[in-house]
Amino acid sequence: MSYFKPAEFYCQCGCSEQGVSERLVDMLNVARHFAGIPFVITSGYRCAEHNQAVSGSPDSAHLRGLAVDIAAVTSHERFRILYGLFKAGFERIGEGDDFFHVDIDPSKESELCWPYD
Repeated sequence: MSYFKPAEFYCQCGCSEQGVSERLVDMLNVARHFAGIPFVITSGYRCAEHNQAVSGSPDSAHLRGLAVDIAAVTSHERFRILYGLFKAGFERIGEGDDFFHVDIDPSKESELCWPYD
């Protein structure tokens, strides 16, 4: 079962480029199942121009379709989403004020949680 539509992962600049990893989507489906609440994807695949426009890292995993950002506003959402992400096996989680960044980029260090300023 898939909780997501392909368009949720398209670049948001209007170019509609895509290329998100199937493995990433599979892991997100597992995470969503365990979390028991909807995941709102605020950023999936990014083309180079969009990544630069949002001040993304030049080596962002979004550029390779290996990352997503998930909206997480309330304490309850944050807890449920984190629970699902850990149960699904995610090892790279960035925490912003109102979102989580998760990626499966093998070129980056694993077992990390970090805050965004």
